[in-house]
Amino acid sequence: MDCRVARELLSATLDQEATLEERRLANDHLGTCVACRAWWAEIGNVNRFLRVRPAETVPDLSTKVLARVSPPKPGRGEWIRYALAAVAASEFVLALPGVLFGQGAASIHDGRHIGTFGAAVAIGLLYVAWRPGRALGILPIVAALAVMMAVTATIDVAAGRVSVLGEAHHVLEATGLALVWMLAGRPLPRPPRHRRWPTDAATPPKVPGGLPAA
Repeated sequence: MDCRVARELLSATLDQEATLEERRLANDHLGTCVACRAWWAEIGNVNRFLRVRPAETVPDLSTKVLARVSPPKPGRGEWIRYALAAVAASEFVLALPGVLFGQGAASIHDGRHIGTFGAAVAIGLLYVAWRPGRALGILPIVAALAVMMAVTATIDVAAGRVSVLGEAHHVLEATGLALVWMLAGRPLPRPPRHRRWPTDAATPPKVPGGLPAA
């Protein structure tokens, strides 16, 4: 075997394309040829350099890519937080007379209970305005309060026990519910997704056994 053929077989060995017989012949030639042994050692060094060289430094582009995909909007959602804080502060102020003086009920004790409840809700809304990530947790409470207040206010107005203007302060509960809902990300249940077959197919494809293909 001459050197040209041996080196071709050795190159094929590096690429894992040589057969066992070709590898044996190439190794036999290396045992008798000094020039090919030197060539093989040099090729081995080059191959190791190309395969084991350190990875090149790649700049981190994740921040730029994410910024282009979903660019941040300055102040997005900030107005909702400020509006919720204003609603909560208003509810707290309205609840203070009940907490301090027991106003708003037939007895001072009942008035303080009602005022304390209103103040607690106001503090919860203030906390959500400060930590919007907690909005979903308080949403059921705010929703139940707003709905029950609306129902009882409607009944009392219809019965003539109170005027519409006298129940106007309950708008704060409805406004607070809307703002908390917006901060929570409008949590609505997602409709189930159904697979649709192509419109040009009269029937879905079937597999052996008569069952529709998945």
